[in-house]
Amino acid sequence: MTEKDGATCSAPSILLIFGEQSTHERPRNAPILPPFYRSAMNEIINKETWNTFFSGYTIYDCAIPRENGFGFLLVEEKPDRDIRPITRFINMSIDQIPDRRLAAHINADFTFATMAASISPPEYVAVDTCSQVYSASALKKGLEHPIDQLVDMRTFQGRVGVISKVVRAAGTIYAIGNYRKIYRRIGAEQWIELGMEGKGVPLPSDIATSSVTRNFRLADMGAFNENDMYVVGEQGDVWHFDGDHWRNCQVPTNADLDTVCCAGDGLVHLTDKKGKVWAGVRDQWELVAEADIAPGYQPVDACWFNQRLYLGGHGGLWTIDIARKALIPLKQVEADAPNATTSGRLDISPDGRFLLTAGPYGACLHDGTGWRQLFSAFDFV
Repeated sequence: MTEKDGATCSAPSILLIFGEQSTHERPRNAPILPPFYRSAMNEIINKETWNTFFSGYTIYDCAIPRENGFGFLLVEEKPDRDIRPITRFINMSIDQIPDRRLAAHINADFTFATMAASISPPEYVAVDTCSQVYSASALKKGLEHPIDQLVDMRTFQGRVGVISKVVRAAGTIYAIGNYRKIYRRIGAEQWIELGMEGKGVPLPSDIATSSVTRNFRLADMGAFNENDMYVVGEQGDVWHFDGDHWRNCQVPTNADLDTVCCAGDGLVHLTDKKGKVWAGVRDQWELVAEADIAPGYQPVDACWFNQRLYLGGHGGLWTIDIARKALIPLKQVEADAPNATTSGRLDISPDGRFLLTAGPYGACLHDGTGWRQLFSAFDFV
């Protein structure tokens, strides 16, 4: 058991299981999809299912580890901010028999968790700021030991590391945090801090004597492959990994950066807290989209899909208008794009064929031909 910021980072958990069945014909000329992707929303979940699993919660993150399976991270809606909200992990496997299609794992002590899906094995993993871990795969679903019980997470001056986000980069899951720490998942209950391999992101040599107060928090990580990766963080902090060493990249901004996407056009895209987008590689960068999004609504996820940059956050989905050099709502270029109630967080399936998005009250899926709503709370009002 670990104590961080006065909170106990362990708790009993509960598993709920429920399901229903549906079928639908395959559309002509569409990708081969499971029938439930193409069915009406109320054939995937009905009002009873919604009330059992989703009612009273807000969807905070999502993952698509495989074609037929989704993971959703839910946070309890509580008017009292002094009481820690319950976190619920929903496993949706639409290729399972009806009574095994949905399951919920409930935990009372996760704080600001995020999730990511990996390729091998096909699973999704959620990690919170206290390094607590939940994972779900075909073989196992449940809590694991916190990362700080498996590896040494001490940082500058012995301070306990804090996880800011869990990501998939080059097919592998990483947990990134403050003081430029990166933890690679190498299996169930197994993590390694890159510095233990001599491949950690360096801190300034004068950190011990500097009067500047920073925690060097990393916010996101992306990769073209395992020997060509980028991480970003506060005050224009951008680093490139060549397989052996991390090198600091000179970018034309000192803004706090929230997302990085290594895109199919060969460029790396960065976004800041206002939604501005830079594109480039290493030390060559250009501002490609202006934006002034209100605090709290800026992009927190970035994906390259169908030859387009998708950005998502609490304000919904955006993309860039290259001609106007502006960030624009996705709806301006995709008429069927979902609204902010059912979109915002993003994840691409490991095979690159599907783009999943989830908002506070529902989720939608892009199969390469268009968007389809999976479910929405407003269908049950």
